[in-house]
Amino acid sequence: MDTLTIRCLSYAAMGTLAMATILPMAAQATPYSVTCQAVIPVNQGASLIYRVTGNLSAPTAIATPQNPIGTTLLLSVQRRDRHGSIQTVLSASSLVDYEQLAPDADYSQIPFDRAFRAQPNNGDRLYVAPASIHGLYASLRPINGQPQQIQIVHYLSASRPVRSAAGACTVAAT
Repeated sequence: MDTLTIRCLSYAAMGTLAMATILPMAAQATPYSVTCQAVIPVNQGASLIYRVTGNLSAPTAIATPQNPIGTTLLLSVQRRDRHGSIQTVLSASSLVDYEQLAPDADYSQIPFDRAFRAQPNNGDRLYVAPASIHGLYASLRPINGQPQQIQIVHYLSASRPVRSAAGACTVAAT
């Protein structure tokens, strides 16, 4: 065999070995379905009803995945007047991972209750509605495991935030 043939066979063997080598895979997160609801009383017996639905990624070995696969949350807001009539204010609007949208923000400045407040440099399970004019935030807790509760902070004007009591979440496998 000549040198060229040996060299070609060597390259072919190396290519076969390289293709047979199993590379470590990134941790895959299995998404699950979540539905959460919270209510904010406004004025004269009226209230705003916030419903978050969608898929969240199950926790992985990585504390915060860089691109949370399977996370798709939608927000709907309805206004119930004192007579019980319901009007849809916002329908199926996207909620975005606030940490992805504003990685350098001080997440602790959003006026959530203590149990829902994020750390200054950790916005885990904190979401924002880009469709909101002054700001609408959702905090799901706990940050580890499946969410059990939600709290909403909604700025009705630039200096007027309103906050819901803790709302409930239900979770199902997808």
